[in-house]
Amino acid sequence: MRKILGIDPGQTGGLSIVDENFNLIDCVLMPTIKTDGGKKRVDPRGVHAFISKYNPDLAIVELVGARPGQGVVSMFNFGDSFGQVRAIAEVLCADVRYARPQEWRGYQGLSGLSKEQIAEVAYEIFKAEAIYGKARKDGARAIRDGISDSLMIAKYGVRFLE
Repeated sequence: MRKILGIDPGQTGGLSIVDENFNLIDCVLMPTIKTDGGKKRVDPRGVHAFISKYNPDLAIVELVGARPGQGVVSMFNFGDSFGQVRAIAEVLCADVRYARPQEWRGYQGLSGLSKEQIAEVAYEIFKAEAIYGKARKDGARAIRDGISDSLMIAKYGVRFLE
């Protein structure tokens, strides 16, 4: 069974592995560590460990850019995270492809949906409890959109297996 890795890069992103029949194998929040200054960053060792554990046949990395109003420091940090994840995927995966959010969402009919709605779709398909966190004060469950996005990115990747 061929395995597809979906990557939502960044500190709040996620890593997901599914097979070609859309069976969930594993999903995690993006591994992070704290730096000497107490700031959080992507943990390349954690990313490497997750990817090498499953030896995916294909990786799909979300290709994202700067957002309006995003500061220079946050863009630098995001670029650093993206570069680390991209490099690890390129080294460990036989085939790596990149998809803009508009591509993977549009292909699956998810354009215009909120993060919460995408999480609901991902949960219906994969039944991944990791999508939802602790209940908020209003009783609603917190959404880990890095996981739901990485699952749907991996699902999008199945189309490239021929």
